[in-house]
Amino acid sequence: MSYGKMDSQNLAEEKSRTVDILASVHVKADPRRVLYALATPEYMETWSTVPGADRIECYSERRSYDSFRIDLFSSGIRGRSIHGSCFLSKPNRIIYILERDHARGGYRSIVDMHLSGGNSLSKLRLKHSGLFNSEEREWYSEMWNGSLHKLCELMEGSHQGLNRIL
Repeated sequence: MSYGKMDSQNLAEEKSRTVDILASVHVKADPRRVLYALATPEYMETWSTVPGADRIECYSERRSYDSFRIDLFSSGIRGRSIHGSCFLSKPNRIIYILERDHARGGYRSIVDMHLSGGNSLSKLRLKHSGLFNSEEREWYSEMWNGSLHKLCELMEGSHQGLNRIL
């Protein structure tokens, strides 16, 4: 029984050391269309923008339906990868569990996205938690800022969908 208490204590300490990213965007597109773009690894490639990479390639992992890998390329050379899992839940919620190659063993962060809206307007709220330092937060903030801008461009053909990234 003391292990449960110890695990809870360790999780609480770990959570207190993390920093979060919050973002909110309005996209002039049906929530189902946005949901599909966010949950399909091959489509992620079209809207994802990653700091320091001039090209990315996204793949579904062969052994698991919900797992994906994003390979980052710079000057034609494959560098780091981001490994992830994507879970869909109703209503219109997506959760990514992400791990970067260079991260220490067992390091994972969680991206929780919720879509709301109607036929032609979606509001996407994003919370990326579990980042352990300001460097990780800065890297992922830049990634989400660029990626959400690009997602809005693809969905509605303009730059005006992005409201804020904190």
